[in-house]
Amino acid sequence: METTPRLPDEHLAKARELAAAQRSDKKCKICYSRGYQGTDQNNMLVLCAKCVDVDAVGKAWREYVRDTPALSELYGDYFDEEETPEGETSDDETSEDAA
Repeated sequence: METTPRLPDEHLAKARELAAAQRSDKKCKICYSRGYQGTDQNNMLVLCAKCVDVDAVGKAWREYVRDTPALSELYGDYFDEEETPEGETSDDETSEDAA
């Protein structure tokens, strides 16, 4: 089983900032209006699904990871697999079709 690397503490503030930017303006009893519920064992934020646009935070986080060399080294391969355009197929699928 593959383990996710622990997020360095210096990047946690940026993650909190991204979550707060995508929060709705309503009061939230789940996250106490912070945008996140806490951190998990890998020092990653657990976003509040009730008051935060989780997809927008994920997109902003991917951009931040790509722009930060240290994070790109740690997490870059996690995001590369997801970004295959819908119209194209991976090499594995095309090789199976050719056989």
